[in-house]
Amino acid sequence: MSQQKEYWLTEGKLHLPEICQEQSITILTLPKAQATLVVTRAWDVQEGEEARYLQQQLAKVKRDMKKFAAEEQQETLFGNLPAQEVAMRFENQGVLVVQKLLVVRTDTHLMTLTFSRAGSFDPASLTVWQAIKEGFIPAAGSEG
Repeated sequence: MSQQKEYWLTEGKLHLPEICQEQSITILTLPKAQATLVVTRAWDVQEGEEARYLQQQLAKVKRDMKKFAAEEQQETLFGNLPAQEVAMRFENQGVLVVQKLLVVRTDTHLMTLTFSRAGSFDPASLTVWQAIKEGFIPAAGSEG
């Protein structure tokens, strides 16, 4: 008999016939901050390859978007986990977009968070981003 796995969605709980690996992309809109938060997971990035992965992501944005500019990569924390963050800006279909791109290693994979907003970051939106970073709490039993 195989082990069943419960998986929670916003809409409810799934009972899956086996343990699974989450490959999802989570897109969250934050209306008050006029921002979007996108969370992706990369299971194939080995420990120690985080900087290379981050540079690959920046290269993709630079290739695909106009008027790309990025600041230097910064050390930061995501909850209590060490992370790397880069601020960037680019033009997408005539709209200036600003982003904070963060990569963080969990016990099992790499997570990427992209906090985006049209125009510029104002103090309120930067406070939201900081609260998101500081407020992360790893799932019990799955992270350091």
